[in-house]
Amino acid sequence: MSPSTTERDGGPAVPDDGAQPLLGFGEVRTCLIQNLAGLSPSASVALMQLTPGSPVSKVDRPTRRVVSPEQVTGVDCRLHVAREGRGRAIGTVLSHAVVTNGRILQGTAHVALTSATAKERREWRHYLRQPGVIEVLGSPNPHNVMDGYLTDVSPARGLDLASISDRIIGEVQQSNRLDHTTALRTGTAVVRWAATLAPQPPQAKPTVGITKSDVPNFHVIRLNGSPEDLPLLIRFCEEFALHEWLLTTVQDVIVPRAETDIARDRDPLDSLLFALNELAPLWMPPTHLGPDMKALWEAMESRTHYSRLFERQTARIRDLRDQVKIRPPRRY
Repeated sequence: MSPSTTERDGGPAVPDDGAQPLLGFGEVRTCLIQNLAGLSPSASVALMQLTPGSPVSKVDRPTRRVVSPEQVTGVDCRLHVAREGRGRAIGTVLSHAVVTNGRILQGTAHVALTSATAKERREWRHYLRQPGVIEVLGSPNPHNVMDGYLTDVSPARGLDLASISDRIIGEVQQSNRLDHTTALRTGTAVVRWAATLAPQPPQAKPTVGITKSDVPNFHVIRLNGSPEDLPLLIRFCEEFALHEWLLTTVQDVIVPRAETDIARDRDPLDSLLFALNELAPLWMPPTHLGPDMKALWEAMESRTHYSRLFERQTARIRDLRDQVKIRPPRRY
């Protein structure tokens, strides 16, 4: 795979022949920006200008979100197909970075897959005319293609969206606009998703299923929707990845460390206040984005109870903060 010199905004293009995509694939990586202080709005915009002169999109409410322009990466690789079948993927992948509230960084790569109409590989200009679309040579079963992608390991045996999302994270983190010091030691969470795309009845809504992987900080999402739902599904996966990272960081990093520090008579107040002041306000389920997004989030909540878990963890952090504040001074 090699990055193209072309960069564009927007979601996947419509294939030249008008064929509807059969599948949508993506990967989202979420981490803390390597900067001690939170970035100002202007600094976030400057950081997301990955190509000079390219437009950056941003919203200020309910949370500040700045998105880089889409980058285009050309791919020509075999597909990792589960069970049986063979396929070759040729086309382009879109990727972008997201900064939320000047603190959280996401790198996301996504693509729509459609069946190739030609039996042979075509010239690159054909594929560059449809950014974010991959044509599949061969006739593998779409369900086997989806299962193969979702279960692929690192290094990838097929379509490697992990490297593309990781590369855009690395590009941002290496910027000389950052001081490369983090306020909290945390990990990177990964969400890999795949969507089955097919025409739906007029009243049908997209659906979602989430699987916790045996790999730490790794989640798999399966979605169903129409080809027109793909931008919504991409956005939902980014929101899920953000909230999953927030919950994991609070539940598996900040609370256990604070409990250990208190038991060893060390002061965890800085990390507890960071969680309450910087992370807790970012818990903003994306139901404000529209009824379809609300339906997806509520379906996810009905099985995972993420918001209730996050509320419990933030209550525990407040208890630990109060415990530290009233703890008697050490006697030497």
